[in-house]
Amino acid sequence: MKTIDKILQSKTLYAVIAVIASIFLWAYVANYENTTQEVLLTGLEVDYIGGEDILLDRDLLVTDQDMQSVTLTLLVKRSIATKLRNDSVHISVDLRDIRSTGVYEKVYLIEYDEVNEDDVIVTRKYPEYMTVNIDRLSTAPSVEIRGDFNGSTKEGFMKENIIYSPETIEVTGPETLVSRVAYAEVRIERENLDKTVTGKVPFVLKDQDGETIDSAELTTNVSEIEYTIPVTFTKEVGLTVKLIPGGGATADNVTVEINPATISLSGDQAELSTINQIQLGTIDLSTFAQSCTENFTILIPNGFHNESGDVTATVTVTVKGLATKRVVTTNISFINVSEGYIPTAITQYKEVVIRGPAEILDLIEGGNIRIIGDLTDIGSAVGRFSVPTTVVIDGYADAGVIGDAYNVVVSLEEAPPEEPGEETEGAP
Repeated sequence: MKTIDKILQSKTLYAVIAVIASIFLWAYVANYENTTQEVLLTGLEVDYIGGEDILLDRDLLVTDQDMQSVTLTLLVKRSIATKLRNDSVHISVDLRDIRSTGVYEKVYLIEYDEVNEDDVIVTRKYPEYMTVNIDRLSTAPSVEIRGDFNGSTKEGFMKENIIYSPETIEVTGPETLVSRVAYAEVRIERENLDKTVTGKVPFVLKDQDGETIDSAELTTNVSEIEYTIPVTFTKEVGLTVKLIPGGGATADNVTVEINPATISLSGDQAELSTINQIQLGTIDLSTFAQSCTENFTILIPNGFHNESGDVTATVTVTVKGLATKRVVTTNISFINVSEGYIPTAITQYKEVVIRGPAEILDLIEGGNIRIIGDLTDIGSAVGRFSVPTTVVIDGYADAGVIGDAYNVVVSLEEAPPEEPGEETEGAP
């Protein structure tokens, strides 16, 4: 019994036990560390060597839809398994030998940051090869901007065509995508506009059918479009003509029809508020008997815009409540005769058209009408001349002469000299 107690109290025993335990623990750990295990890595990104320089120099590029990720199953010792991570394992595909468009199957290279390649066994990889779609790099230099305006203006105001800056954009990317781009669309929402406004909006690329082309492979030279929405004040302005009384008629005796009767003008609100009518021109009521139709150019005041688009207006003037009558007169005389000359009327009578109330016209005869020829332009010339005249109706102010084609022919001769010895009028 004493012998056993002595052995249990011996330090040598505990030392031997400790050594034996260490040997067993080392053997276990060494055996565990040298066993193998599988490491699964998914979503490994692919680096395309030459894709961003060499291929671009050749106007080629890798389309985004074919940039696949890689999944690897690796068999390694347990001691290095923790060193295999997505950020320490790299997949690369060399594209520098590609010189034309098409679909290529390329072997990819696997590299490790912290582990020797010889210590790794690739038991499974997906995909086996990297499918690379090479497309032609293309640029559309002038893609049209189209706006979709969703808004309103205040009453009395009008939105004009929206101005975009830039008016077109440049789109670059795979030829198959760029060829689909028809226009860039911007959406603008503004309410109750009463003045010109500006702003910036993003845009989306659309194909010919209006479908959105949403692809990260397409790049543009701008990210936003500046816009200006011109807003102007509008007003309906009436058209009118100036009537010159004549031929027995005044504005009270006629009806006036103007087509169009009004036009829509736009411009500065303060200035446009002062304009109520635009005068087209003048119509002389003495130039026609019953009705007259004339076309006038619509002259827009400076600083305003004609929103209606009408450039001419048709004016019809019709005489109401007056009668006409033809009267022949022989009452022809001359004024402004040069001194020393004698005028002789070659035209002995003239038919004159007059207009006025019927009861007045019944009273007018040829003796009431005088035709006065003006010889101002003849001067001291000798011969026969057609001269303009003025027609006067004596005693009847409510009647007037229609037209001015009442020239008469006059013969102008020098007065004969006085004979010697003749007494002059007024001599003693």
